[in-house]
Amino acid sequence: MTNEDTNAQSGTNSAAGLLGDYLKQKRLDKNYSLEKLSQKTKISVNILKSLEANDYGHLPSAAYIKGFVSSYAKVLGMSMDETISKMEYTYLNILGKPFPALNHTKSMIAQTPAKPQLVVEPTPHEVIESSDSIIENTKSVLPVVIFVVVILVFIGGYKLISSVVENEVAGSKNVDMGRKIESSSALVKQPQQAAATEKTDGAGANLKPGETAAVEAPKEEPKPVVELQRNFPTIEFKKVKGKLFQVKTDAPENEDETILPKAIKDALNSNMQNVYVRASDGNTWLSYKIDNNSIESVIINKGSDLFIQGTEIRLFLGNVNVTKIFYNNYLIETPTKSGVKSLIFPEESNSKFLMPLFPKAKDDILYSAEDYIKRMTLEEEELKKRQQE
Repeated sequence: MTNEDTNAQSGTNSAAGLLGDYLKQKRLDKNYSLEKLSQKTKISVNILKSLEANDYGHLPSAAYIKGFVSSYAKVLGMSMDETISKMEYTYLNILGKPFPALNHTKSMIAQTPAKPQLVVEPTPHEVIESSDSIIENTKSVLPVVIFVVVILVFIGGYKLISSVVENEVAGSKNVDMGRKIESSSALVKQPQQAAATEKTDGAGANLKPGETAAVEAPKEEPKPVVELQRNFPTIEFKKVKGKLFQVKTDAPENEDETILPKAIKDALNSNMQNVYVRASDGNTWLSYKIDNNSIESVIINKGSDLFIQGTEIRLFLGNVNVTKIFYNNYLIETPTKSGVKSLIFPEESNSKFLMPLFPKAKDDILYSAEDYIKRMTLEEEELKKRQQE
């Protein structure tokens, strides 16, 4: 333990005002070193140091900061509400602007914009003017609302009267008006068939006295075939063949901070797979699965990015040619003719998985290949069972 840690631990255990001091005190209370916490949270030591130093200049965007802080608090068993509250307070005091209101939509926002945008908060005078404007608009709309209500009442009354008249007319049609006059064709009796007065056997020959006609057994109608609605149609899965990507250790993009930001490079965790995707020339979409977590699907707009870490990472990208993809801080080449690409990190895990990585079922839900195969097999067995009944 460093002298700094010892001094901090000897101090008060009360929660400090800023997030970094609060996190560090909680870590020391739990006897966690930065290295041990890094192993537990899968966050690099450099990121943890920046969090505890309230050094937001060396941290990624707010979305990542919140993820790091949440993981930190979860591992140490801290109150999530209190921790997030301190994070927002510290962010406001350090950077002079409120913590962004993050959402979890499927569209990725720019994580590292080239030019930070100044967020201008409305003044109290502007807020009051806005409120007055709303009140005036409400007053001007009120006569229109009353007019619409009158029209709706009139239309409702008209429909009610029309309904009563229609019922009266329909009732009059059902009144007994006396004997009906039949057409001449209906009065002519149709000749009865000879077969109705003459007993015959099954072959059509006349029966002798004392003989009875042979009764044919009724034919069984075939049972209707029950078709099982296939939510998991049969898909042919294939093993991964060859290399899926090529690492370019000498690519100039590796040192270009406008493409690979320093904050992302510093977030590298040598114990994990680190993948950074930047939509540099257009919009792209991708689905990914980290270890045993659920499959996530996102849209990355031009200029936006995505940074993920895990022991094993599977990616399926569309329009991959507009992206720059970095693996452990090195650019990779992803040759493809179709514009879509499947990637697996690390390469040693290729033999564990099948293609397609994330097939879609009829319910429009993505499944991992192994999960889809299990469900497809169960569905096929159920289909065979129903056909045999």
